[in-house]
Parts: sequence; C-alpha cells; structure tokens
Amino acid sequence: MSPSSPCSFPRFDFSGLVLEAKDLRYAPHPDIIHPSVLSTAGRIPNAVAPYLMYYAPHDAPGGICLALADRPEGPWREVDGNPLIHAAWPPHHAVSHVSSPHAVWHEKEQRVFLYYHGENDTTRYAVSVDGVHFTYGGIAVDTAMLESGVTEASYARVFPWRDGYVMFLMGNHQGTRKIYKAFSEDARRWRTAPEAWISPPPGYGQMGPGSLMEWNHSPWLICFGNVSDAPEFEPVSDLLLYQLSPDLAQVDYQGILLPHTAAGPENRRINDPCLLEMEGKRYLYVNVGRRLQQNIGLVLETASRSVGSDRSDRSV
Repeated sequence: MSPSSPCSFPRFDFSGLVLEAKDLRYAPHPDIIHPSVLSTAGRIPNAVAPYLMYYAPHDAPGGICLALADRPEGPWREVDGNPLIHAAWPPHHAVSHVSSPHAVWHEKEQRVFLYYHGENDTTRYAVSVDGVHFTYGGIAVDTAMLESGVTEASYARVFPWRDGYVMFLMGNHQGTRKIYKAFSEDARRWRTAPEAWISPPPGYGQMGPGSLMEWNHSPWLICFGNVSDAPEFEPVSDLLLYQLSPDLAQVDYQGILLPHTAAGPENRRINDPCLLEMEGKRYLYVNVGRRLQQNIGLVLETASRSVGSDRSDRSV
C-alpha cells in the first residue's frame, strides 16, 4: 500500500544508552543487539528482578544473555553466568552462533518462551519457569516454511494475538531482507504465511521486524529499515512505522518514526526495536551505533505528533 497522509501517533525521543558491551564480563565482541525486555511482576514468583533484558552479540559464537533492573529505565546489571544459552547445546544444536533473543510471557503455561536464531535459517525457542534456566523447546520456524529463495529466518519477535500468538521475523529473499509473519495457538507449533508480508519501502533496501503496538484501537508495527544508498556493511537504519488492519492482512506505510540521527549526528543505526508498556508508559529498547559496534539504548514516549513519509531529516 502507498504511504497515507500524516497521522497522529505518539512521539518518541532518544533518551540514551542503557547497556554497553564494554561494561560486560561476557563480551566476545564489542557489540550487543536485539534487546528484549520482560516484566516479571505477577508472573514469576521470587523473580531475580522486576525486569529482565535478554540480548546477544551478533557474531559467532553469540550467546543469549541476560541483564536485570529494578526499573524500566535501569540501571541494568549483567547476571552471573552469561550466556544462558550457548551455540553448542547438546544434544539440541551445535551451530556457529545463537543471537536475536525475544522473550514473551506465556500466560496459559505460566512460563517465559524465548525465541532465538542459530543458524540464520532457523528460529528456535526455549522455555523457562524463572526466566534464567531454560529447557529446549525446538524449532519454531525455518526457511523451509517460507517461500522459495528465502535463505534466512531470524530476528523473530512474538506477541500475544487474539487467542494465540503472532510472530514477525526477517527473511532474506533473494538478497533482500523482508518481514514475514507466522501464527500459533500455543507458541510452539507455527503456521507461516510463506510470502513476504512487508517489503522495504521506497528509499530502503533491507528491513527487519520490530514491535506490535496498539494505538487508537488499531494495531501498528514499529520496525526498521536500512537506507538504500548506504554501504552494505556500514548500514544506516531508521525506525519505520506501519498502520495495520485489524486482521494484520493490510499494511499502510506511515514513514519514519525516528531517524538514526536522533541518537546523535554521527550515529548510523537505530534498529531492532522492542516495546515495553508499563503503567501507561511506553519504552522502546533499540540498538544504536555502527554495525558490529552497537549498544542498547532507550527511546521514550514524550508526546503525540504527526508522522509521515518525509525522509528529509536523514543524513548518511
């Protein structure tokens, strides 16, 4: 669908970094990506902390890691014993790396379901009672479940949806990363829509999934795109906004929600958004920095504004 006229939507502004790779004991590379934040209140008895943040390095060996906080804003502290999940988890998998964690609370089972990829063509999941110790669940989605020509099925984000769950994930289709979706009644067995759900909008060459948000009785998707005229291995990424139909079948591109320069004039990326809503406040956890040198930042809702498809505030 073509971009619509500008619409009213909450304004989000970059607040600052909340977790940096240089401060971590487990840091095989100088970057961490794909934050996923979960509130434990009313869910996990005697939880290790009110808030859990899962994250991972990008490159091999990766590793699914955990940080804790008493408030959504932090400060965040790394747990002892990271990573919680290794690339080698006998007898379940022995892969080059695991990364892109996403946690969702499974109300019926009263457990944390944690999705992650390894290799890039497979999204897996693990299950935990306390959010720290996990048992392997299995493969959720792989490239065989998507259209021909897809070589990656990763960076999944999962949300409660109607009487089940919806997954948004990134599929690399013939060199272009697009957003695909899948549905599940139990968060274990997934049925995919094999063809791409959202392709990069004008001005963007690659994109990846993000967070589902309800606003004015309508679902919205906050995701990210890599601008077309940036080098492949030095991408520039903005947060993008889509309004969705109630059944998630139709998408209406609304433009940039937050440009990469919101984190500073030299910043190249704001991507992998994860939304947390607590007590009427919205928190967006994102990656910021350069590719393979990213840290985790916080974006806060500050007001309402109009958003549209203008990209004039972008600088590569």
